[in-house]
Amino acid sequence: MDKAGEREARWRGHVDAWRASGGSQKAYCEQHGLRSHSLSYWHLRLAKGPGSSGARSPLTLVPAVRVANAVASTPSLSLHSPQSWRLDFAALPPAGWLTALWGERA
Repeated sequence: MDKAGEREARWRGHVDAWRASGGSQKAYCEQHGLRSHSLSYWHLRLAKGPGSSGARSPLTLVPAVRVANAVASTPSLSLHSPQSWRLDFAALPPAGWLTALWGERA
């Protein structure tokens, strides 16, 4: 194993041991003579997975699709009466409210 691999393995051991301890990073570092910012750095670096040595992955662009009417994709209700009144709801009202409204109408 090369020197970089040994260093990563050493820090992976510390990160795993710190997580298993259930304590804070600061407490773990004090117990093991480590600098807390170093443990934080390796914790984040190892969480990113392989290839996280700072090299950036290529940017991938995906096409965006514009939705003509975003409101149309949400539940809605429109009540029309023979007397020409109209109630429009962007979201569905509670079923109990509709039942009470229908009951008063009868």
